[in-house]
Amino acid sequence: MKRIFAITSLVFLISCKGQDEKQTETPAPVTETKTALPEFAYPVAMANWTMGDPNHTKTVLNVYKAWEEKDSAVFAASFADSASMDMPDARRLTFTRGNAYKRLYNARSKYNSITNKIVSAYALHNEENNADWVMVMVYNKWTYNDGVRDSALYWDNWRLKDGKIVYLNSLEQAPPKTLLKTLETKLE
Repeated sequence: MKRIFAITSLVFLISCKGQDEKQTETPAPVTETKTALPEFAYPVAMANWTMGDPNHTKTVLNVYKAWEEKDSAVFAASFADSASMDMPDARRLTFTRGNAYKRLYNARSKYNSITNKIVSAYALHNEENNADWVMVMVYNKWTYNDGVRDSALYWDNWRLKDGKIVYLNSLEQAPPKTLLKTLETKLE
């Protein structure tokens, strides 16, 4: 019996030692493979996306904060030398970093106060176009200088190049009452 126990113990120790040696081996490098996109029912101009740089999200959210606080310096510094914005009312605004301060002041002077509640914000990188985007859903509330209040839900698509904003496409929606109740209570 002692002999069987001794042999079993010896086999156990040898097998444990072999495991220790296997664990110290250098693992093989992991190679990233790109998955082929499935065939879509419609052609998609920008279908291949990966997660983008969170610093781009920070830049865009700083613009929202600058708009709220009338901080023209941060607002202007976040944009490239020239940028354009396609607004919900089908207007295209084009400006330079040099006149962004004046454009912000003129537009912002119509409002007494503005509050942004960010519903979602994330950075994406489009592989086909090598383009960086930040997608933001924001619930925006404002008070005009005459005291009238209003609000809207925006879906803003910001394009950045070299860390600076070059384009905005903004879509606006009046939130349904059920969603509005959620936005008012969940984002406090």
